[in-house]
Amino acid sequence: MFSNKQLHRFLANSKERKLDIALTYVEKTTGSTFSKKGTLMLVNSNFEFAGVLGSGFLQEKVKENSKDALNLKEEIVFESITKDPSSGHGNSKYRTIPFYYENIYEGIGKYINRVFSLLIFGSGAHISSLISMANLMGWKTTIIDVNLKKQFCKEADKLINLEKLEDIKSLNFFNYDAAVILSHNPKTDDTYLESLLKTDISYIGLMGNKNNAKRKKEQFNLENEKRFFAPIGIDIGSYTPESIALSICSQIEANKNGKL
Repeated sequence: MFSNKQLHRFLANSKERKLDIALTYVEKTTGSTFSKKGTLMLVNSNFEFAGVLGSGFLQEKVKENSKDALNLKEEIVFESITKDPSSGHGNSKYRTIPFYYENIYEGIGKYINRVFSLLIFGSGAHISSLISMANLMGWKTTIIDVNLKKQFCKEADKLINLEKLEDIKSLNFFNYDAAVILSHNPKTDDTYLESLLKTDISYIGLMGNKNNAKRKKEQFNLENEKRFFAPIGIDIGSYTPESIALSICSQIEANKNGKL
């Protein structure tokens, strides 16, 4: 399971202000629940929080337990049990653990995993919506392009500006989980795709029409390559940058969760 990058930012911000943190996670669920096992919420000693576990009532309960856990310096376990079994709602068990700035939150790394990382090739105006959608998903976004257009990438986490296209061959893509090619240039697409196919990236998506996708599959012998998706995105009738971004992120999320 990957962590949302907002949790990492919250942790770093709290550390900068020397605040203690209580971490609450879903330890067990039965039946249908809003949050699944392993989902996290952080509350610092200013009672600011990051993450959502359920209803407003539950959020307040977590904040109260966080306060008690930090004051008592001990873990607190509680359960949310539905009052009406016929409602279809399941039950959840939560554990709240205190972590303190004085020992730099020792042990918290056991619960907060690395962030899912998306690599986007291309930097035109069309990628702004995709960056925004990926940010909503809590993913880390990296934009790479020749003559990178920074005005469309302001919300991205990292920018890689290639001086020439061939420089792509010297880069290491070990830390990326998904990549999308949105350069809209056949020669550039081929160079990027060739480099990505040499990696272990589990999702490689290519923008284009069905005929172009068929040619690429034949050209690179990708008919049986399960991690290659072209045309990119789930078919939801998308035609605006926002809906296209939704279709792409939906497909990436489904692939990440083993639903494709």
